[in-house]
Amino acid sequence: MDGDTMLNLVGAGLVAALLVGLLVVGLNFAGGASENEAPDVEWSVERINDTAVRVSHAGGEPVRAEEVRVTVDSVAGQTDWPDPITEGDSAVVQASEGSLVRVVWNGGRGDRDIMHSERP
Repeated sequence: MDGDTMLNLVGAGLVAALLVGLLVVGLNFAGGASENEAPDVEWSVERINDTAVRVSHAGGEPVRAEEVRVTVDSVAGQTDWPDPITEGDSAVVQASEGSLVRVVWNGGRGDRDIMHSERP
């Protein structure tokens, strides 16, 4: 096999590898866009004292507890939700006055949505 033939084979192999890589990336973007949407839920946040708030499911669809995070100034707060979280369920989170409290839904595969945000 001469040098030109070898270079052609290596070049064809590199082009094939590049095309396969682009195909995988393209399928990941197209297939990775999950059809999961955040459940339609109303949340309420009420201050119960100087250092804590109560976050409550105030109506709408049930939510799996593992998909919900309550953050206080972007730091995940400790919650003890029942599973699933339904209307009337609540959790107490440590949050000083003026803190930004968010209820964040994480459905997996990059699906994330801020369901509620407030400074109680």
